[in-house]
Amino acid sequence: MSMQNLDVERSIWIAAPRERVWQAITDSEQIAQWFLPGALGAHMKRDDTGKISVQMGEMAIDYAILDVVDPPRQVISRSLPDKLISTIYKLEEEKDGTRITVTLTGFESLPEDARNERFEPSGTAWEQALENLKAHIDGTERPFPYTSVASLCGYWRETGEQIAVERSIWIAAPCERVWRAITDPEQVEKWFSPGTQWSGTGPQVGGRLYVAGPDNTEMYVQVIELVEPPHRYVTRTQVEPPEKPEVTDWKLQEENGGTRLTLTYISYQLDSAQRGMMEQHAIGFGMMLENVQAHVEGKPLPYPGGF
Repeated sequence: MSMQNLDVERSIWIAAPRERVWQAITDSEQIAQWFLPGALGAHMKRDDTGKISVQMGEMAIDYAILDVVDPPRQVISRSLPDKLISTIYKLEEEKDGTRITVTLTGFESLPEDARNERFEPSGTAWEQALENLKAHIDGTERPFPYTSVASLCGYWRETGEQIAVERSIWIAAPCERVWRAITDPEQVEKWFSPGTQWSGTGPQVGGRLYVAGPDNTEMYVQVIELVEPPHRYVTRTQVEPPEKPEVTDWKLQEENGGTRLTLTYISYQLDSAQRGMMEQHAIGFGMMLENVQAHVEGKPLPYPGGF
């Protein structure tokens, strides 16, 4: 990490020509082989605009825009949907092989705590990913088959007590409009689970948001912890001890005539199974924010089946 510009930077030497390494970091089918966990069963596709999508069965999830700056020396990957975090790949010829340096940038736009909690997991993940890239090019087995994609993309936050994934999106609407979309049960239904009715007490501390079940039961209950309209809204899951609740922290900030909506999902369970679930949440929340954006802007939902 550079203390001047707050980037995460990692590098590795690979015994292969630069053109071969370039192919491995720009060809979508090859990226999937060293970047994605094998257990995910997914592959990648790149279209004519440079957009890379993760293909999981019949579902396609937009992942990044690949901007070829100087082939075969430099390419930049910008995360979707927010484009806040960029990954810069630089390739240099060195000792009959190639030195590849990866720099994760964009952390300077984040609050200090959000930056600090990303540096270590992102740095570790890129050390592992570059070893996987080297193995892919060498034709050997990947040493790290379960590298955290959320950390590679800069979505993962971690302290000694909690893990979290954080996603954001810019919406062409005032904060007040976005606030209603995430706090009004009728609007939550439209972008989160079309056809499944949500109910609630309204945005008040101690209130609840839930789906009405049979026999007047409440399902998928979210208990409201903090209400600061129209800028912050915090809920937690309702669980039975000793299970620990998970927290959803929404932040709304005016930006460029619209709203920057940031979602932080926090878990206090640090076991491997929960980490795997959080990896899936990192992808799902990006999709969910795209639905919120489309709903607020009056456009068709990109994921009409909901979540």
